[in-house]
Amino acid sequence: MLLALASSFFHTRLGYLNRTALTAGLIFLILLTSTIFFIGFDIWFKTIYIILSLVTIYGIIMGKDLLFIGRSVSSKDAIETNKELGLAYQEKGLLDLAFEKFRKCPLDDKMRDIHYKLGLDFERKRMINKAISVYEYINKKNKGFRDLNERIPKLEKALSSLPFATYQGRGEEKIIVTDELEVKPTVGRYEILMELGQGAMGTVYKGRDPKINRPLAIKTIRFSDEFDDNELKEIKERFFREAELAGKLLNPGIVAIYDVGEDYGLTYMAMEFLDGENLEKYCKKGSLLPIRSVLDIVAETADALEYAHNNGIIHRDIKPANIMLLKHGKIKVTDFGIAKSMSSSKTRSGIILGTPNYMSPEQIIGRQIDGRSDIFSLGVVFFQLITGELPFRGENLNNLFYQITQVKHPSPSKISPRVVKPCEQIINKALAKDPDRRFRRAKDLAKYLRILANKIDALRVQKKKESDNR
Repeated sequence: MLLALASSFFHTRLGYLNRTALTAGLIFLILLTSTIFFIGFDIWFKTIYIILSLVTIYGIIMGKDLLFIGRSVSSKDAIETNKELGLAYQEKGLLDLAFEKFRKCPLDDKMRDIHYKLGLDFERKRMINKAISVYEYINKKNKGFRDLNERIPKLEKALSSLPFATYQGRGEEKIIVTDELEVKPTVGRYEILMELGQGAMGTVYKGRDPKINRPLAIKTIRFSDEFDDNELKEIKERFFREAELAGKLLNPGIVAIYDVGEDYGLTYMAMEFLDGENLEKYCKKGSLLPIRSVLDIVAETADALEYAHNNGIIHRDIKPANIMLLKHGKIKVTDFGIAKSMSSSKTRSGIILGTPNYMSPEQIIGRQIDGRSDIFSLGVVFFQLITGELPFRGENLNNLFYQITQVKHPSPSKISPRVVKPCEQIINKALAKDPDRRFRRAKDLAKYLRILANKIDALRVQKKKESDNR
């Protein structure tokens, strides 16, 4: 019994080889001792019980160690597997699944770094609350890891003024862009730098393509909650088809579309970044542009529409907000491919999507439209740029639609004395209720605008000569 207790004590502290050697040595010593005592002193020990006890203890301890080693190896394999799976999920953008796998691994220094990078990815993908959850998980085990004591309060402050859906990373909500957060949010592969403006169908941000360090504009598309799920899916599919067609339009007067996609439920369009502002500012009295500049703007817009119409694309939503006046004086028409994907869809409550003040009569009554519908809308923009007022206004939507479809627009020369008769004649033709009485092609509108512009230039030259002669 004493030998067995001593053996069990020493076996647990020895390795496999030493333990085996010790057991074999003890068995040999017992047999030798029993032989000597039997021959020399005629004393017989029952060695079989002693040897069996040693072998039993050896077997139990060896079995226990082998089982522990197996479990240890299995545990290490499981940890490594979870880590590799988590990294694979993270690379594919499945951040929630990645976090789930990472949490099954012991939180050592290496895993803290991995969790921290996952938190940064949550920030980039606009899921700030989930980023905070990751950082708090790290901070529970290691208070003050890296910059978390400062980072977590900054993120919580950024969330405090935003609606719940926003910081859940919900697709159609506003993107948080603040200087307090060092990590810039991303949409697809593009970094979001700042907000440029908001419209009825979404928000436009200044972004950067990190692959080629190119500035661009990112437009996030807001699809109304008024749609059924099946209808919404159809609208998005139509949007991607139309955006693909619009992306093939290569014209100096049309904004270039680089990419469209969906990122965590957020539908976006990456476009050429324009250094300028839209025409809304110049449609108000007190900030109207000279008539000569307006003629050039409308003519260039008509040229862009002519190119699009020749390529089988109708804009359907021509308005001041979709015409950009660049710093060098040229124009760019934006938002090709968006209006069509929305226009033929009906919401649950019958909400009209788009800008009704600029809609053509045939759009309102649901007839088949062609490029002349865009000409009518451009005529409304022309009227507004030259007078500072809309040609059709109503107390409500029904009244507005009645004005557009049934009532002749007011005379622009009566609103603004600066409007010359040829200019009014061009507006009247562009705003004809019957498409057959409008300009047949956008290029025809551009031609008459340039004829008028050339006459104005000639008159100015003549007046200058007369003035110089005096």
